[in-house]
Amino acid sequence: MSLPRLLTMTFLGLVLTFPVQAADDAVTLKFVNADIDAVVKAVAEMTGRNFVVDPRVKGVINIVSARPVPRSLVYPTLLSALRLQGFTAVESDGLVKIIPEAEGKLQGTPVVAGGAAGGGDRLVTSVYALRFESASQLVNVLRPLITPNNAIAALPSANALVITDYAENLKRIDKMRQRSTWCKSSIAC
Repeated sequence: MSLPRLLTMTFLGLVLTFPVQAADDAVTLKFVNADIDAVVKAVAEMTGRNFVVDPRVKGVINIVSARPVPRSLVYPTLLSALRLQGFTAVESDGLVKIIPEAEGKLQGTPVVAGGAAGGGDRLVTSVYALRFESASQLVNVLRPLITPNNAIAALPSANALVITDYAENLKRIDKMRQRSTWCKSSIAC
């Protein structure tokens, strides 16, 4: 038997002996003072996501799980660790771009209406159409609640707020909106 054929058969035998891992099987995360590039590479392998890392993204991160976590939580955990280091992830066209947080709002963040942003450490732009309050006046009230590198702006002609921030923070702002006079009985809010 020729060497290439023997190697091919050996490879196929190895592939067939390893069980296929389910999409949500558990993994234990142990990244202590790990280089961001190495962690992103490991997360790419665990999740099947494609990453592009900005050359300015440098440093180390720590992610440690005491017990195995579902694979579905690996990517959100990476987002949280990146946020702590001043970086963010922006998803577009099947790629996840890891960039400095200050530039995140300039990239293609998803746009949602009125805080329907879900949660987590993902940058999202939310548009709030207001009926009972002035968007220009609310900017000053809400600005302290927005992450420093992110943005809030009023569109006076439409009486709307445009906020780019982390989904979890937008969720908190949306709870405030629901309990305030922003939209007492408005469906549009």
